Amino acid sequence: MYFLEINKEHKDFLGAIRHWENLKIAFEASTIWIKEFSAEQIDSAELLQIPYTKIYELKENLLFERGKQLPTKKLPSGLLWSPVLRGLPVSLPNFNHNFFGINQKLQTRLKRSEEEKEAQALLVEYQELKAYIESAPKFRLEPLQWVVIHNKALIIGKPLLPLKGNTFWQKNDFLVPSGYDFEWPVLTHTLKDKVNPFDKNLILWNKDNSYSSIPKQNIKPLSISSFRLTFS
Repeated sequence: MYFLEINKEHKDFLGAIRHWENLKIAFEASTIWIKEFSAEQIDSAELLQIPYTKIYELKENLLFERGKQLPTKKLPSGLLWSPVLRGLPVSLPNFNHNFFGINQKLQTRLKRSEEEKEAQALLVEYQELKAYIESAPKFRLEPLQWVVIHNKALIIGKPLLPLKGNTFWQKNDFLVPSGYDFEWPVLTHTLKDKVNPFDKNLILWNKDNSYSSIPKQNIKPLSISSFRLTFS
């Protein structure tokens, strides 16, 4: 049996799983406990995207944090369990995503993802693109756009060119490395409002969690002439 633990101050995030009527909820001082997860629910995207949570597995009345071999704590005694719909009323207070107290800050991090997503952009070295583009047919370049970033060429569009480089998938105005996703996808809209409030840039994320802002006005159609003019 699995248990979820979260502080009461973060209960608004539980709205994402409130519709799972099989769940039971209990309150303990400043902590909320939820149990009765099915095998599908415990590995679902809805649950994994909720920040500030800890997931435990109950064995002989001891709670083992998921993925760990040693018990973390005992299950609190005297918990009063009720249906999740009763414990989480429809009208929950609004959580202000733009404010994080000193102890509530979330660091933006990328993590490896098992979910395959179609590549929408390719970052290649100048010489790699030059060798291809000089003899490339026009129709192969027409669907694509590009921009120079850190002395490399970022090519955007489909189908991408058959070149060696780093690929990215697109989520709104974020370009995320292939094979990665945000640790807390539920907060990406808030993150976008912070780093790209006026939707004027593309944000290219790196695997080390740094990013570069690319003004959309600098992106141009990919062609032999635009390439030669840029690197002449």
